[in-house]
Amino acid sequence: MSAIKVIRALLVGHAPVLALVPAARIVAGTVPQGTPLPAIGLTEISRVELPTVSLGQRAVQVTARVQVTVHARAYPEQKAVLQAARLGPGTHTGTVDGVEVRSVMRDVVGPDMTDDEADIYQQSRDFKVVFVEAN
Repeated sequence: MSAIKVIRALLVGHAPVLALVPAARIVAGTVPQGTPLPAIGLTEISRVELPTVSLGQRAVQVTARVQVTVHARAYPEQKAVLQAARLGPGTHTGTVDGVEVRSVMRDVVGPDMTDDEADIYQQSRDFKVVFVEAN
């Protein structure tokens, strides 16, 4: 959950994202049906824990891939929110919402998806989050 916590904190703290999506609509997991759009759902896709040699240390370094999925009412809105969710230039490091972060870097962007019946446009962007977690 720490990787999700980190990405949510970065998104909520990024003015270009908040100009388009209220913080309450940036959620861990699946965006609930009926949520006004645009909204963002956060999902951990994978994680690798790097244990210490002794396996007895109090912490491990984790590399997690987090998917940020944008849901919007129109294609231009989808693209604007996805662009804002890039989190600006550079790598994010330091303590983020109480988590010791080594790096947060942009990764792949997924395909455009449309649910014609529900009239929802969506696309995802992944981030690699490297952080320290209690063992």
